Amino acid sequence: MIAAGNPPARLVTVRGRMWSAEWLAFVWSSVPGFALACAAASGIVPESLVLALFAISFVGLNLMHMGATWARVYVRPGWRGHSVERLIIPFALVCFALGFEALGGGALLLALQYFLSFHHALMQNYGLVRASQRRSGRQVDIRLDQAACLLLPGAALLYRAGAVCDQYAGAPVPSLPLSLLTVLGAAGAIALLAFIGREWRSHRAGAAVDPIGVGIFAGTNLIWSALLIGDPHPAIPLYALASGHYVQYLYFVWRTEQREAPAASAGGTAVRLQAMLRSSRLEYLLVLLILAGAVTLALTFASAGLRSLAEAHDLRPSGALAIQPWAAAMLGINLEHYWLDHRIWRTRTAR
Repeated sequence: MIAAGNPPARLVTVRGRMWSAEWLAFVWSSVPGFALACAAASGIVPESLVLALFAISFVGLNLMHMGATWARVYVRPGWRGHSVERLIIPFALVCFALGFEALGGGALLLALQYFLSFHHALMQNYGLVRASQRRSGRQVDIRLDQAACLLLPGAALLYRAGAVCDQYAGAPVPSLPLSLLTVLGAAGAIALLAFIGREWRSHRAGAAVDPIGVGIFAGTNLIWSALLIGDPHPAIPLYALASGHYVQYLYFVWRTEQREAPAASAGGTAVRLQAMLRSSRLEYLLVLLILAGAVTLALTFASAGLRSLAEAHDLRPSGALAIQPWAAAMLGINLEHYWLDHRIWRTRTAR
């Protein structure tokens, strides 16, 4: 994000800001994935090639964005006093995911991941908008912001689960009645229009309005909704929106790391790691990739071992969903990531 000392953006400056680094990361980052998904759906680009490109994004960018969270939690001295939040709960979540999958609970874990991952991405969009409002000194109704962010894309995700594609990585996804989804979608559309109207009225009244909120809610969120409803492929729409989410997160954390000076109380290793994270974007991404890749590899071996142990003792049902050990490892990593990311931006003393 832009440093707090910079002047707030105004809607009248949107033309000059639409191609800034912040807009490219937070709003336009979903466009390449959306274009690839559309190209695959129309047959312009072979589906196999699109999936291969998304695999690079899903594995590489995803690991980097996990590593960015771990760097903030386990390197910064301010979080060392939060042992339960930074160590015990994440460790318990990983152990639960790997153990439950070994006992045959992979389908339930994937269904849980389906909803939690999208909620996590939408809450990131909401957080980015709230940050832009805070830096411009605005006091707004956050309930309207939450409704404008969550309801319409949430309705699209739930509609997809029942009417477009009821499978996620081979696991069935529970669905809700269409009548309820219609009401939810209508409420979301009304909230979005009310949000846009409030921003426009504030601008006309001379208030400092950062247009990035409208860009995210009326741009990124609607792109995601269109993908979920319009593309029946079981994986491509989710890969496409995930790629934009990863870029958003990596850019935000990179800028946050750049603004924070290394803590003098940190140990030598922590100081060196913090310096590497601040030195260059390429080195920053490489460090995150190596860190997260090593953890994922270790958990992959742990998942395979637990599954073999469960099978040896007849604890795994014969009809259990067979997912790859690395995918089981990612389930555990994702669960603890949702928890940590939920906490690190709310524990102000640890920033």
